[in-house]
Amino acid sequence: MIIKSIKLHNIRSYLTQEIGFPEGTVLLSGDIGSGKSTVLLAIEFALFGISKGLLSGEAILRHGKQSGYVEMVFTFDGKDVVIRRSLKRLKDSIRQDEGFIVVNGVKQFCTAEELRARVLEMLGYPKELLKKSKGMIYRFTVYTPQEEMKHILFEDPQVRLDTLHRVFQVEKYKLVRENTGIVMQALRENKRELSARIEDLPQKQQQSGQLAGDLATVEKKLLALQPLIEKTGQLLQQKQGSLKLLDEKARQLNSLKSQLGTTGAVISEKKKLITSKEAEISATNKEIALLKSQLQDNSDAVAQLSSSLSRLKAFSDMLLHQVESRKSLEEELLSAEQLRSDAESEISRNEALKLSSQQLQQKISLLDSCPTCLQPVSSGHKHKISSEEQAKVSELSAKSAAAAVKKSSLVQKIKSLRSELSELQSKEKIAAGLSSELKPYLEIAGVLGVSVSGGAMPSELSVAETHAELKSLSSSKKRLDSAKEKLLIVSEKESIIGNSERSIALLKEETRSLESSLGGISAMISSFGDIDAEVLQLRADIDKVNSEKTQLMVQNASLDKERESVSSQLKLLSDEIRKKEAAKKELDVTNNLNYWLDEMFVGLVAVIEKHVMMKVHREFDALFRDWFAMLMGTESLAARIDDEFTPVVEADGFEIPVENLSGGEKTSCALAYRLALNTVINNLVSTIRTKDLLILDEPTDGFSTEQLDKLRDVLAQLQLPQIILVSHEDRVESFVQHVIRITKEQHVSKVVA
Repeated sequence: MIIKSIKLHNIRSYLTQEIGFPEGTVLLSGDIGSGKSTVLLAIEFALFGISKGLLSGEAILRHGKQSGYVEMVFTFDGKDVVIRRSLKRLKDSIRQDEGFIVVNGVKQFCTAEELRARVLEMLGYPKELLKKSKGMIYRFTVYTPQEEMKHILFEDPQVRLDTLHRVFQVEKYKLVRENTGIVMQALRENKRELSARIEDLPQKQQQSGQLAGDLATVEKKLLALQPLIEKTGQLLQQKQGSLKLLDEKARQLNSLKSQLGTTGAVISEKKKLITSKEAEISATNKEIALLKSQLQDNSDAVAQLSSSLSRLKAFSDMLLHQVESRKSLEEELLSAEQLRSDAESEISRNEALKLSSQQLQQKISLLDSCPTCLQPVSSGHKHKISSEEQAKVSELSAKSAAAAVKKSSLVQKIKSLRSELSELQSKEKIAAGLSSELKPYLEIAGVLGVSVSGGAMPSELSVAETHAELKSLSSSKKRLDSAKEKLLIVSEKESIIGNSERSIALLKEETRSLESSLGGISAMISSFGDIDAEVLQLRADIDKVNSEKTQLMVQNASLDKERESVSSQLKLLSDEIRKKEAAKKELDVTNNLNYWLDEMFVGLVAVIEKHVMMKVHREFDALFRDWFAMLMGTESLAARIDDEFTPVVEADGFEIPVENLSGGEKTSCALAYRLALNTVINNLVSTIRTKDLLILDEPTDGFSTEQLDKLRDVLAQLQLPQIILVSHEDRVESFVQHVIRITKEQHVSKVVA
């Protein structure tokens, strides 16, 4: 993780200030109280927010301001991150408002807890820190406030050891031991409960054996009863089958008796219907004879109809044949009119060209110089152009004359064609009218069977002749309509007679068939005998067998109920025994698990914890010794870490209490402890992504000039991508790469360089 910049708005002594952080060693320089440590607290607030007992809102938000925020830009694993946290002053408290986080340009608004979770995930810190107020790993690896630098040296050894257990994540072994004790206590309680549950298992097993014997006795009785029930059931089923057959025969007998009466009635009805239809046929034949005699009186009108229709039909056909040429005449007329129009267009075009040539002759004759090139126009050139245009005029006049002759011929042809078309239209109109007037007479002729011949006529009929023929037809129309009506009646009555004769033949055939089947039905009725007596006897037998079956079923039901009761008791007892046997197995497993946890697992966890702490202690002690020696720069003083991780300082082989050290020596001891702690945690917790960053708040408090120079060696030895120091010592500026100067005027801090 590398910090790029941080922006503070209404944070402690800052109003609005943005500070950029380059990579390398960066010094926040300024007088005491100028606001250097505020920047470090703002970095911690941006990452983790306010924490109870560690970093409060009152300690961050500027007095008298209602809101403020910190916005920090940093990178990790090649990702650019922007995070903003806001504070808002309420009536009696300061609350964190919603903030946001931007990762590689993707912005997301989050609550304070959500931001903390995202940061812990990005930095690789343990997830359990989400619900803990103190972020110990960050305070012991990246940034420890100045007032806490020396606090760990004077802390109670057991408290210090518990704290380091949590930082080194070794407290999980203690937690495992405690949880194992809880599990073992639960196992002991479970053992007592299981033992009580299986106490009466032998008695339950004996009771189950007795119930199994009772169940076997009942099932034996049921087994002996089943053949009797089946035999009775088969006999009952056999007799019921016989009764079903007798019932079917009785139904057939009743059906035959009903059919006998119905068939006799149908035969009688059909004979009556035959007599009625024969009488109708006789009466209808008399009516037909009368109508045919009346038709003879109209024979002369029918002959006149045939003659007149033949003449008029032939005349109409001739007119229609002549009208067929109308379409070709119309096409010829259309072509002639088009040719006439073309001739008129040619005449107009030639006249326009003649006028243009004449105008050109007149214009060239008056022209002295060319309007384009301004050269004089010679008389020879004028004469040449005039001659050419005159030749064009002559040629165009000849073409116009030829077109005029053609137009005159076409006009005469068009007039003739129009006259012919007009005549054909008149004939078409006459033919249409004649066809309409002949239509009813042709219909009558079709009904009367009169032959109408067409064909070509030797000459056309005059209008008077046509009217005379039509008048003759009109005068005989009433007689013809009467003949038509009588002929239709005759045809209808003859059709009725045919239908009646066919119906009579069908009725006679059906009557003969019914009379034949009547004798067969009577014979079948006689063959059935006395069925009613047989049915009564069979019903009495069925009642007796049914009574026997009922008694057997009652016995069976009683035994079956007894079996069900015993089976139910046996099932409940078996379920209880099965549960007790399962409890016995569970008790064995519980005993084994309790033994394994008590005798093996707890001891193994203790051994693992001891080995881990020994490894951590060796590494921590070695680092602490090296850093302390480097900072002190003298062999007269040496330091080590005891078994409780308490710093022990020795001078000439004698231990010196840390409280008795000078200010610079205490600072050196605390800084060495801090640097060793930083290295061990980073090595132990592999997921941490803050290994590239170290923040030191006033690490030189009480240092002599020589010790200040040793800090240069410490920074060089660390070789971290980014180290941020807070110090008011001017000498420190000489061995850092970047300096950020902070001043404070009228209670407002700001960066001046």
